[in-house]
This record gives sequence, structure tokens and C-alpha cells, in this order.
Amino acid sequence: MTENEILKEIVETGKRMYEKGYIVSHDGNISVLLEDTVYITPANVSKGFMTEDQIVKMTPDGRVLNGLKPSSEYKLHLAVYRSNRNAKAVVHTHAFYATAFACMGLPLKSETLAEAKYQLGDIPVAPFAEPGTEEVAESVAPFLGQYNGVLLEKHGLVTWGGNLTEAYFRTEMAEFLAKITYHIHTYKVGKDDSKNG
Repeated sequence: MTENEILKEIVETGKRMYEKGYIVSHDGNISVLLEDTVYITPANVSKGFMTEDQIVKMTPDGRVLNGLKPSSEYKLHLAVYRSNRNAKAVVHTHAFYATAFACMGLPLKSETLAEAKYQLGDIPVAPFAEPGTEEVAESVAPFLGQYNGVLLEKHGLVTWGGNLTEAYFRTEMAEFLAKITYHIHTYKVGKDDSKNG
């Protein structure tokens, strides 16, 4: 892909995330790695209304190339690229159901849903770390090589992939898996309550 194509895709993905309710306000961030440049969403800008000229260009070691302020979670994105050579894009959202599981400290089990088993895999939970810190990057480090995403305890969801489309679709699948899992659990609890009633 060219730089212009990447910028356009990041903007379109940000709008999609906002419209689906995966992020609110200035939440969430997206990045793409192309050769020796990381394109990442800016700080304090709604991804639903972001423009191509607001996207930050960085080196993989964290040096900003175009004078703009990157997302506060840039350390997390760079950690993914350092630890997983197959990762070329990262998506971080606060999708409702996935974030609920993150807040409960519960992983998502792909065996619950056939599509998730083949398209996503299990999504573990990284221990809580203050958003925007180096500790967030450290908290996800043990999961970066063998999974396609991770829940950040009390925070949200991060997925990655070989391109932005794959990383984003893994976000969609993780949110769908979380929603299905929630409703299965609710059904079982309701069924047990009716037996005990």
C-alpha cells in the first residue's frame, strides 16, 4: 500500500469504529506499520471526525516525524510491532461487550463460537496498567506472540493483524464473541434462577 492509501484507510476505519459505538469522544487509536514508518492516530481527536492530515508519522522507536502529537497509547502499538513481526496494524477500542469482560477481568474463549475459533482465537486479559504508560506495553508483552488480541483489564480491547482490515475485523469478531458469551451466561443464570424459584 502507498502512504496515501494507508492514511485513507485509517480515517475510514476510525469512522467505522465511531459509528459502530466501539469508541466515544476521543477514545481509541489505530496504527499501521509500513516499512520503517508507523502511521498512528493523534491524541485528543475523535476518530469519527479525523482527517488524513491529522495522522502522526513515527519511527518504530517512537520518534515523531511530522511534528504532531500521537495517541497516548503509542507505546502499546510500538510494543506490538516489536514483539510480533507479523503484525502490521493495531486497533484499540472500548467496544461495549469486550470492555465489560475486560472490566470483569474475564478472557474471551473462542471455543464458544465456531467463527471465533477459526478467525480470532482466545483473547486473554492483560493485568491493569495506567493507560498511556510504558506499563501498558509491558502488561501485554506476554500475549503478543501467540494471540491476535488482548483485553486490557478495566480498559478495553486491542487487536492486531497483517493489515488494518484484518486487525479491525478481529475487533469486530472479538466484540461479537463477547456479546454472544454474555448472552449465553445471562441465559444460563436465568435458567438456574427459574429452577431455584
